[in-house]
Amino acid sequence: MNDIDKIQKDILELAYSTFNKIKAEDWYSYPLIPRISEEYFKNKVVVLGQETNSWLGHFRCSEQKDVYKECLNGYNCFVRDKVPSYRGKFWAFSRNLYKDIFGGYICKNDQLSHCWMNLFCVERCKRNEKTKNGKPSQDRALANQVIAIQKDFVYQVMKIIQPRIVLALIGNKNDDIFAKYALGTELDSQKIIRKNLDPVFREEQLAEFEIIDDSNPLHDSLIIRTYHPSYFMGRMKGDKSLYRDLIYGRIKTFLK
Repeated sequence: MNDIDKIQKDILELAYSTFNKIKAEDWYSYPLIPRISEEYFKNKVVVLGQETNSWLGHFRCSEQKDVYKECLNGYNCFVRDKVPSYRGKFWAFSRNLYKDIFGGYICKNDQLSHCWMNLFCVERCKRNEKTKNGKPSQDRALANQVIAIQKDFVYQVMKIIQPRIVLALIGNKNDDIFAKYALGTELDSQKIIRKNLDPVFREEQLAEFEIIDDSNPLHDSLIIRTYHPSYFMGRMKGDKSLYRDLIYGRIKTFLK
């Protein structure tokens, strides 16, 4: 078993131990489990989204280990079939990131060149045509229920894959959840420094997080938190190109 196979095996085992108590009658979606590629290790970038629009549908067999391989297959198929041309702003921004920063492609050999995860790994699926999918990013009660299930799964994956750059396209309303369950710390000035990336934009629009604890595996990582691209590439007032250039510029400076 090579290192990538071991890393993937560790992530699958972590996913099973985290999500195997989900019951079919709770109507949660399949969890998003990332595939780690060889290309990831060139730049070690994690792009963190909000949620997955009830990823792969209703999760019914959480106690069966093989179903977690299905989650991974779903990730693979989405990356292969949708990511290179998907019209959503999240993936358009991610493609441009690779083109403009790394001079390459977001996918190689049908696998992502970075690691894509979401802050909320599962959602509530709609039960019938009269109901809607539940979005944790818009429903605090549901967010708390999802976090009670997934706990610090995202942070534990971060510990396994040791990213150099974390770009969180999640908005600022869940900074407390982001800090505790994705970064393994607390939203406390004694533990984390949250600062403006540039005075042109407010901290809630565009911020850099610096983890103070040097024992945290993300202590030396560049961590940027901003809005979902559908907001800053579409609805946000102001100079959108400046906003993008500030993010790109900070990453380029960090990589030098």
